[in-house]
Amino acid sequence: MNLFDKLCAALAFLLGVVFVLLGIMGIFTGCNANFTLPPILGGLPLLVGWGIVRSVTKAWNLPSAKEVPPRQPGAPPPPHGYRGFDRY
Repeated sequence: MNLFDKLCAALAFLLGVVFVLLGIMGIFTGCNANFTLPPILGGLPLLVGWGIVRSVTKAWNLPSAKEVPPRQPGAPPPPHGYRGFDRY
């Protein structure tokens, strides 16, 4: 990730943390932030925030494209269902 990517990821992470905190409070007291949700549905921002935080932390830990060696010509394809980004 270059500097701009890391800056955007850090800002998204902070936004995700805000959503997580809003969702935790919203589970018990409801939520009111330019929208109003009752106490149980007030936890929905928690799911949004967790999605943002989780995706940013996974992307942050991935090696850059320069660190991953390219496949050799004639090498067999990866096994079915393999996704290289799920190793963390």
